[in-house]
Amino acid sequence: MKREAILLDHPLLNRKRVFSTTEAKQVLGWSETDLHQVLFRLVRKGKLMRIKRGLFCFVPPGTGKIKGGYPQNWFLIVKALVAGKSYFISHYSAMHLHGMTTGAIQTIFISVSEQRRLPKALRIPIRLITVPKKRFWGLEEKWVTNEEKVSVSNLERTILDILDRPSLSGGISEIARGLWLVKKEINFSRLVEYAKCFDSLAALKRLGFLSEKFDLVQKKSIDDIHECIKRSPSYAFLDPLSEKEGKYVDRWRLRINVDMDNIQKNVMT
Repeated sequence: MKREAILLDHPLLNRKRVFSTTEAKQVLGWSETDLHQVLFRLVRKGKLMRIKRGLFCFVPPGTGKIKGGYPQNWFLIVKALVAGKSYFISHYSAMHLHGMTTGAIQTIFISVSEQRRLPKALRIPIRLITVPKKRFWGLEEKWVTNEEKVSVSNLERTILDILDRPSLSGGISEIARGLWLVKKEINFSRLVEYAKCFDSLAALKRLGFLSEKFDLVQKKSIDDIHECIKRSPSYAFLDPLSEKEGKYVDRWRLRINVDMDNIQKNVMT
């Protein structure tokens, strides 16, 4: 029992939240047998969660199961799982970190440069999105605890990613509201520069339409975005998840297949 308390109260391990057996052995100075016995008992009691072989996470008091609402640990678990590999928190999870949504996190979305297998026993919902290495730009480090940072797409890059794949980002209504919430924080000169090299015209069409609809940016920035798509002959749907219908907006080469009045009400509330 004393050893259990020592491990649970150890300041370094507590600050990390997620730790390996190698790290624990180094800081505690215990034999491998003693350490594994303590870890086994703490997992059984629900004080620790075994993520995979040799990797553990603290379960905060009162939460019962880690899936019960402690997303900071989720981000650190993701970081530990991809240690040494290229990754960044993206889409709806990045929206959460940038204050674009107040909704609870149900899944951690993480973009990776190569396909990976997650541990079968992993008890938190993680969605891996494989993206080409050439798309690893527009990233930053963001604090998720007082001690730990994770890699995340910056605000402007996040905006392009979520408009490219609304299905991973709560849908168009949630995206529109998110843009409204952070409109004063967006660096639009950076966003326009990013738009010029982003390889999804559908995302740029949605960005231009929503920016104009909700008066998010100055006319010059909207015109710059329009310049990127004006030669596109095809039309994209504003919401790729909704019915394939709706009126055509020639300026942005979009079909508006959602009720914009309802979206506007959602944005303003």
